[in-house]
Amino acid sequence: MKQYPDDQLLLELQSGDHHAFKEIYERYADKLIAFALKKIQNEDEAMDMVQELFLSVWKNRYTIQVNGALEAYLMVSINYMTYKWYKKQSLQPQSLNDIIELPGIAEDSTTQKLSFAELSFLINREIADMPEKMRQVYLCSRERDMNGQQIATELGIPHQTVRNQISSALGRLKKIVHHYYNVIPLDNFREFLLLIFFFNIL
Repeated sequence: MKQYPDDQLLLELQSGDHHAFKEIYERYADKLIAFALKKIQNEDEAMDMVQELFLSVWKNRYTIQVNGALEAYLMVSINYMTYKWYKKQSLQPQSLNDIIELPGIAEDSTTQKLSFAELSFLINREIADMPEKMRQVYLCSRERDMNGQQIATELGIPHQTVRNQISSALGRLKKIVHHYYNVIPLDNFREFLLLIFFFNIL
């Protein structure tokens, strides 16, 4: 499978082919470890993050949805995991922008830096303005890394209600993000959205 392009490997993975999974791992694991290590300066933690990411990929192989390049999906995912690691260590950067360094995003002109910072502020304000139940559901996912069923149990609401609240929350946030299409390069906008919204919820 070494000659397979990423999109073909992904199709094989979605059919449950463990050889495709192995090839994806061999193709990207070292790069992801190096990326995570650069972020957190802890080799053991970086390796654990990558292992956790690939375990999640295999566990969700039949339902995984990758919009765009597989490599970008993996890089965005590991970048978000490093962000969560900072939060758990009480070492959270001043803003999410402080650790953004994806291919093509790290050009960081002054305009883009200010836009990322402003967007982060607006997103946080929108979260604060959400209806109480919606905010609880969203924060359970984003801050506590809970899946849909765990949130339903925690809040005593149906799983479908969790899905609906997450969908509504993301809809509100995407309206805010829309303004930044003209500032953030279009080639990177999908990866940026994933960086903000990526979590295992449904």
